[in-house]
Amino acid sequence: MRDPVQGHKVLSESVWQYCKALLVAGHQLELTVKFLKRTPAQNRRYWGRGILAQIAEKALGGKYSAEIWHEQFKRQFIGIIELPNGQIMGDSSADLDKKEFADFCDRVEAYAATDLGVVFEDLQEH
Repeated sequence: MRDPVQGHKVLSESVWQYCKALLVAGHQLELTVKFLKRTPAQNRRYWGRGILAQIAEKALGGKYSAEIWHEQFKRQFIGIIELPNGQIMGDSSADLDKKEFADFCDRVEAYAATDLGVVFEDLQEH
């Protein structure tokens, strides 16, 4: 749902009718509200010819791949997970919602621009 009017319509016309029938039939329900996951456009901006590709090409002489940079940024801006053998890896970015992923991308861009000297070209808005 994107706005209050649409939300009210969806909830009152379809969700409530479905839930009401189940409740009348004696079922117990639990509803969960989630924020939207990141969008395909956000993924393209980050992975395609966007942020990571440009960092991999322009930072530190192109020594590291986009995948290596992604691992670095997950550790730096999202967090780490300790593996059973004691090694660490970056926490997943897949569970970030739309806003969280936009914030993550903004932090990656800012770091790359200020600390790595990357000048981004032709990035789409998010």
